[in-house]
Amino acid sequence: MYKKLTIFVMSVFFVTLAAIILQVNVNKPRILVLHSYSNDYVWTREVNVGLERVFGIQHGVEIRFHEMSTKKHSGKDYKRRAGIAARTAIEKIRPNILIAVDDDAQKYAAKHYLNDPNMKIVFAGINGSPKPYGYLKANNVTGILERKPAKALKEVVMMLSKDMDIRGRKPRAVFLADKSHSTKRDGGYLDTFDWGNVEYLGRQAVGTFADWKKSVASMSDKADFILVGGYRKLLKSTGSKDFVKAKEVMSWTEKNSLIPVIGMNIFNSKEGAMLSVGVSPFEQGEVAATMAMQLIHGTDIKSLPIKTSSQYIIAVWQAPSTLDTFQRIN
Repeated sequence: MYKKLTIFVMSVFFVTLAAIILQVNVNKPRILVLHSYSNDYVWTREVNVGLERVFGIQHGVEIRFHEMSTKKHSGKDYKRRAGIAARTAIEKIRPNILIAVDDDAQKYAAKHYLNDPNMKIVFAGINGSPKPYGYLKANNVTGILERKPAKALKEVVMMLSKDMDIRGRKPRAVFLADKSHSTKRDGGYLDTFDWGNVEYLGRQAVGTFADWKKSVASMSDKADFILVGGYRKLLKSTGSKDFVKAKEVMSWTEKNSLIPVIGMNIFNSKEGAMLSVGVSPFEQGEVAATMAMQLIHGTDIKSLPIKTSSQYIIAVWQAPSTLDTFQRIN
């Protein structure tokens, strides 16, 4: 009799324990990180480093990731399908917080959940305006904007120009880029910045690697510095659907340019630029994760206004496998 009672009590205990564990897991807050790109892209990896700095010390929260891989596959049909797959993942997981990183994640997925009473959206990596996604009027959205560190770029141009013979005029800087929407948005922002003692010549966009080479060769008569950021969408030739490898573009540019080249992303130096000044991907991840955890813990989203990136990183190329980086607050 005693043995049967013991077995019964133990059975009840384990069933109860299992039920409690199941209930805790079911009710555990869920965060879904939706990346526009994939983890083989250095920007995405370093945003993840920033996320992990916050999430790595958290407990009792379920965190999942979904990658759309639209950097490698940029066709409209692919992006449309990637958006459908992303929204399917969102519907399956039903996260309390959706962290959407970079513009494609907003355009093809996150914006479909505006004003959802059961989901908050935290964005990161938007280098244009959040207005096209409806975020400025939504009651469930906040995040951090990505902006080129124009002030730091201006200071670097001024510092380097001191050792150049520019005959008393302002140093001239031009933004050379591919024709992607991302560089167009970056160019739009740089156009609005007060460059002061630097003559900013605007964005010059080209479509092919051959056109890029011609532009670099002709720049010494027009500018004193070339600012580069986006060149991953340079076609191998007119009519081609294949892009030139980023490292090939940057290595060629650094080797053949007659005037100094300054990267506007830290990974430009990993690809061959001698010096780069770029927005911190770590900050993008850290701020987004911090906002997400604040919302999980009950902070009213109205008290978390949209932020603009304030940190930048200086990267210096030293050798084929060496890169020094220094993070600063703008």
